[in-house]
Amino acid sequence: MTTSRLRRMTQTAFALVAGASYGFAIAGIGEARFALIALLLMLAVAAEWVEVRFGPLGELTLRPVIAFVGLWAGGISTFLIVSMAPLMVMQFFRRAALPEILAPAGRDAVGAWTAYLVFTSLKVFIGSNWGHVGLTSLIAPACSFLAYWIVQVPLQALDLSQSEGVRYGAGIRHIVRYISPHIAALMFFAVVLTYVITNFGLVVMGIAAIALIEGYYPWKLLGDQSGILITSLQVMAQAIDLKDPYTSNHSQQVSRYAVRIARAMGLPEDEVERIRIGGLMHDIGKISISGRIIRKPGKLTPEEKALMNRHSSVSADIIEHLEILGESAKMVRHHHEHCDGSGYPDGLKGEEIPIGSRIILVADAYDALTTDRPYRKGAPRAKAVSVISENAGTQFDQTAVEALVRISPSL
Repeated sequence: MTTSRLRRMTQTAFALVAGASYGFAIAGIGEARFALIALLLMLAVAAEWVEVRFGPLGELTLRPVIAFVGLWAGGISTFLIVSMAPLMVMQFFRRAALPEILAPAGRDAVGAWTAYLVFTSLKVFIGSNWGHVGLTSLIAPACSFLAYWIVQVPLQALDLSQSEGVRYGAGIRHIVRYISPHIAALMFFAVVLTYVITNFGLVVMGIAAIALIEGYYPWKLLGDQSGILITSLQVMAQAIDLKDPYTSNHSQQVSRYAVRIARAMGLPEDEVERIRIGGLMHDIGKISISGRIIRKPGKLTPEEKALMNRHSSVSADIIEHLEILGESAKMVRHHHEHCDGSGYPDGLKGEEIPIGSRIILVADAYDALTTDRPYRKGAPRAKAVSVISENAGTQFDQTAVEALVRISPSL
């Protein structure tokens, strides 16, 4: 079964969960106060907009804080509506298909039901008195909040595995690494807001929630900078690629293939992100080469070939002094080294070549073979993989080629 088909089936399953849960929530809305739901919904939409990117992959919003206020102060119907509705609204405005609109809400509903069962079970035995918050009365809320994330993390990792090719275990470790401090902070804010709404009313809680959202906004800006960086690098790479109409989008494609290969090899996500940047920047040094040489349809002269071969070193020289990009400079410099030592610029062999360079070389060759050039038509994907496999161990890294073979049906 292909990854895309498995993902569609998973999305459909979670869409059904979302529909059933939302139907239950609407049916039970009479048990809750409309004013509470209306206020929490408005706050939840604003909280969902404050998206904090954690690390090179994934994001988190303040929506669960508002949703748990709904659970602890208004019950399961309030919780489901406040938690799921903002997700569906955001996906709707992104013009996603119906399963893609409902699937995130379905994953959230699984966590919501788990949190509700934990909360109600512990509340029976321990209690939870928001008028007099003490250590004992916080056990049920704290455990329900943690239960929600214990369910959400594997589900988010599953989505990343199906959509981005991230290994399931690596996805869980990455999410837990970056999200843990935020979970502690969000649980504290949720408890405070529930205490406020119980003892001081909706208006005071609304003001406190708005203050929280405003206070967290700088985290959103920090996360946005990462997205802006990648977008800027993509634009820069595109500008270089346009020097040759046959290599339009080449750097972005190489970056995408290199990321998929790196993940198939099980590399840590921090290293994958450096490879992503290296793939985007691997040809930026061509800015120093005449367009006449780059676009030349025939064979290059020895002098022209020597100039062309300088581009990897120039690319590395351009980015190595930039703090964020510098970690990718070494892999960019050596992305034309061959495992048998026949590459350039330094004739490195085997393990002497950075792993990122070996991966980018395979991705670069795959894109070059499958795209049209002035002197030939692009090869079918299976043929390109076959050509690269024939040169594994000499020109290309064996492990990287094996990873390409595994993922090639989904590229």
